[in-house]
Amino acid sequence: MKALKKIAKINAVWALLAAAIVIAVWLIAYACVKNDYVIPGIGQTFSALFSLLGDRTFYVALGNTVARTAISFAISFVLAAVFASVSAVCRPFKVTFACLISVVRTLPTMAITLMLLIWTSPRVAPAIVTALVLFPMIYAQFSAAIDGVDSDLLEMAKLYRLSAGVRLTKIILPSVAAEVLAQVGAWLSLGLKIMVSAEVLSYTLNSFGGMMQQARLFSEMPRFAALTLMCIVIGLLLELISYGLRLAVLRRKGGE
Repeated sequence: MKALKKIAKINAVWALLAAAIVIAVWLIAYACVKNDYVIPGIGQTFSALFSLLGDRTFYVALGNTVARTAISFAISFVLAAVFASVSAVCRPFKVTFACLISVVRTLPTMAITLMLLIWTSPRVAPAIVTALVLFPMIYAQFSAAIDGVDSDLLEMAKLYRLSAGVRLTKIILPSVAAEVLAQVGAWLSLGLKIMVSAEVLSYTLNSFGGMMQQARLFSEMPRFAALTLMCIVIGLLLELISYGLRLAVLRRKGGE
């Protein structure tokens, strides 16, 4: 646990350094271009950001986007957990399902979004696209974590003739919990990015991506940059929450 806290402090220092480098590059690029329609200034961006924070429609749009992202992630997570669990106890199913996962993984995101816009609505299509992109990644992580479970424990469970359900709930899932939770923040952050991109392509009203599309159409670059900055901040917060969950699981396992 102390080692994880030390790593967290080191990562925080490097994160601050990375932020400083990004700001420095931003200032240099703005000074070189000198065109607010290409690269907005930091002052203008933060002014637009504060303006957004005082706008009720911003919170409605953000809430809609985050809610859709959470729903898409939850569906992908549950389905991936279920199918990975079945794969862990049924080898033929694992081999067959691996082929289907390969097909889903190679689907072009933009083409699927455009097709879904024909079949569904601009509010539903981004959610389906996000779930389709996240599902193979989460399933692969679950499968890799399950494959890494101590084989001696599994052999002992077979020796004592424990049922597949008991092996799954008492040995496999507790063993993979910390490793899977460590990736939740990254998955949610990626899901938010995919959701916003799909909303921009779909021009979803009352959404974060819809606001970015409007800012682009009206050449409101400071507003566009402020929305992008807010998206980055939310993604970082999601990863911090995931890190906290992982620490909580490790503390609980250590206490046991």
